Amino acid sequence: MWLRLIFSFVLFIWTLAVLFPGKCVAIRRGLDLCGGTAVTLEISHDSLAKTSDGRAEQLKRLEEIMRRRVDTFGISEPILRRRGDSQLEIQFPGTAVGTDTNLIDAIKKPAKLEFRLLHENAFRDITGFIPPDGYEWIDQAQTRMALESEKPMSILVRNRAELLGNAVKSAHVIINSTGGYEVSLQLTADGARLFERVTRENFGKPLGIILDGKLYSTPVIRSIISDGQAAISGNFTAQDAKNLASVLNNPLDFELSVGEIHEIGPTLAKEMQLKSIKAAKIGFGLVGGIMIGIYAFGGIAAMLSVALNALSILGVFVTIDGTMTLSGIAALVLTAGMSVDGNIIIFARIQEELFLGRSTVDAIALGFKRAFRTILDANLTTLFAAIVMAIYGAGPIRGFGIIFAIGTVSTLFCTLVFCRGLMEFGAKVLKIRHTFYASFRQNFGINFMRWRNAAFLFSALLLTVGMVTMVVRGKNLYAIDFTGGDEITFSCAEEFALEDIYAVAENVGIREIIPVLQKSNTKAKELIVQVPAGTSQLFAAKLQELLPQYGFKQLRQTSIGGSISAALRWNALISVTVALLIIFLYITVRFNAYYGISAVVAILHDIWISIGIYALLGYQFNAATLAAILMIVGYSINDTIIIFDRIREEENHTGEQLINVVNRALNNTFSRTLLTSITTLVAAIALFIWGAGAAKDFAVLFSIGVFTGTFSSIFIASTILFLINRRCARRSRYTC
Repeated sequence: MWLRLIFSFVLFIWTLAVLFPGKCVAIRRGLDLCGGTAVTLEISHDSLAKTSDGRAEQLKRLEEIMRRRVDTFGISEPILRRRGDSQLEIQFPGTAVGTDTNLIDAIKKPAKLEFRLLHENAFRDITGFIPPDGYEWIDQAQTRMALESEKPMSILVRNRAELLGNAVKSAHVIINSTGGYEVSLQLTADGARLFERVTRENFGKPLGIILDGKLYSTPVIRSIISDGQAAISGNFTAQDAKNLASVLNNPLDFELSVGEIHEIGPTLAKEMQLKSIKAAKIGFGLVGGIMIGIYAFGGIAAMLSVALNALSILGVFVTIDGTMTLSGIAALVLTAGMSVDGNIIIFARIQEELFLGRSTVDAIALGFKRAFRTILDANLTTLFAAIVMAIYGAGPIRGFGIIFAIGTVSTLFCTLVFCRGLMEFGAKVLKIRHTFYASFRQNFGINFMRWRNAAFLFSALLLTVGMVTMVVRGKNLYAIDFTGGDEITFSCAEEFALEDIYAVAENVGIREIIPVLQKSNTKAKELIVQVPAGTSQLFAAKLQELLPQYGFKQLRQTSIGGSISAALRWNALISVTVALLIIFLYITVRFNAYYGISAVVAILHDIWISIGIYALLGYQFNAATLAAILMIVGYSINDTIIIFDRIREEENHTGEQLINVVNRALNNTFSRTLLTSITTLVAAIALFIWGAGAAKDFAVLFSIGVFTGTFSSIFIASTILFLINRRCARRSRYTC
């Protein structure tokens, strides 16, 4: 008990030290909450494709490469949008990024890599020497580790490459034998064969490694290299090496120029931010009220563990230099609502032991012991899904996966360690004998399986209606984040509030806009508004009509692409698919394949019905709803695993027909299922009622997911498990 409390206290002190290093909280806020810097990159005129189709493909490739690069550099939650047919705008959270010219230069590097042989007199004093045919002078690169007294020195190098950058499969940072940083290269199969020939034919000669016209290193070929390994050295700092590896992994075949650099304000009005933060507080308070009202001292212990869980997530979030957005705040609140699930499972087990006449101390020990496997299975499956998103995802998907993984591990610690320590402290030290109020009814006597056919028909109806709605709505189903639109720039004579801009959009019936206050290098203020395609003229006219006091004058208009590219959507699909495969494999190992199939079908059921109902209600899909879909996966599997674990337990202790076993397991877990759904829904509904912007959209979709997840855990997953077992039993000539 004391060890658990000491470990928890240390975690608490650490989170406070990380979150409050000074007078202000250390969490970096996203573009929607505090704004940042917008940088426009433009494909150089000489590199620009001649046809419109070629330019579109060029710009698409540029967006994909830049997204991978900024992810590698650790810039959290940037927004990338195509502008016109030759520009890409990158918005970074935080104004300091715009002044970091080294970062911008590293991001826009073409990364043209060449391996060239050196002239035999390359290192001699040959100042003024006229290069012979086939050779040219190349300047040595200067890194930040080089001494100021060192001057660039030109080296005589062959003017044709033996090997090009397209032969590089991957690049990563290594530490060499002297403790310095190098970039290790793994060549492709064709590149390795070519490199072997070059090293064989030029044994004992120096080979120059040239990046973007600068000579980085000149290793002498000491052996024939047949394994496709090479390295670039050059007095790199860790950041130099990391930047170089990043651009080599994501090379560009055209040059970029930096256009405008602007400071931008938050995209959400202050009032909307305050409303959503207030909603988060209300949601947390309502969940706490329900838990304390039902479980007394146990509820207090549960909410203290939830509070430590939230602090721990934020502490790790700050440590990894994450960026908090409004969607992140919503996810944190809903994670808190979901994290009480483990406490509810444990409390139900403790109440069972108390009902059997155990002492409070013994009941607590046995309750945690009996619930341990269930909680571990439920959280591990969620953790696997989160890790897959973090590894295979990109942009906001990766960020969400990382936070979800942190939250899962933190929930396990706070539930199994901190909450248990508090419960034991209450029973042993404070001598609390009535830890809970009267327990819920354990068996409701409901014949759930009797309604399985009706449940299937109901699901089929919802699925059909949802899919038809999505087809009918077509492109109208997707917000600017997916489809792009028009961007209008206005000059303004007076200060204005973003609330007024949103009011204008509402007046003309435009459901979604993204307004940004922008400051240029001359300190002039401009309003940039992104609207759905085809609505720019209507919005501009109404803005000038309804808000004449601000002196808005339209400066320019351009088309923009969506911030969620096709590659990012495809990446999200792959992430979810791999996550489902791993969930299936884990459940198959821990239970059996029938359980695995049933769980995966239930998750797919929840995803498709949730997005179908969301579309039916008239909402649009944006970046926030993408995160909500991923969260539904975690909630769905968590709920299903707990019921499956009870089915397995009941099945092992009886020889009854499976239909009776399933019914009893569903009845025994029904109160827990209801309480978990209620606490999570309360948090989500609070965000919907009192929240605004992305938090509201997030809450709507996730609330639908809670309903469908609860429904599928009871009726869909359990029924599929029963039907598969019955079919297999008939084939084997056994009764089920």
